[in-house]
Amino acid sequence: MIRVKKFSSITMSQLRKKQKFLEITLKELEESGAPIMVEGKRDKEALERIGVKNRIFLINMTPDKLSKRISKVADKAVILTDFDETGEKLCKRVEEALYSYNVLPNTEVRRKLRHLLGVYNFEEIDRRMEEFKKKIEGDLNG
Repeated sequence: MIRVKKFSSITMSQLRKKQKFLEITLKELEESGAPIMVEGKRDKEALERIGVKNRIFLINMTPDKLSKRISKVADKAVILTDFDETGEKLCKRVEEALYSYNVLPNTEVRRKLRHLLGVYNFEEIDRRMEEFKKKIEGDLNG
């Protein structure tokens, strides 16, 4: 398992940069209007709790069937699968299926959220966001 460094070991300047990039990433995601594909219900709920308004699809059917369904409503889609072995393989399968239906897959948001928040499973994104906010507030007040 890959370890991502905790927020406690970075400077306030680095935190502020991460905060800015995180805001930009989430704003770009919202403005794109692209549907998001996640592995499970808890992933979807966590994204909704942090304010993601994009339509979120559960990958609860074959990647081919889901990609066909998405191709009817969008020409691009964001893939937010977990970073475990299963999630990595699923990401690749979904990406290939989207391409086959002329839908442009976006895995960049997935990569950025991992880098910015240390997310390994997307069901934890709301908790990771909360930890990040507390770290910034703590450094401002402390």
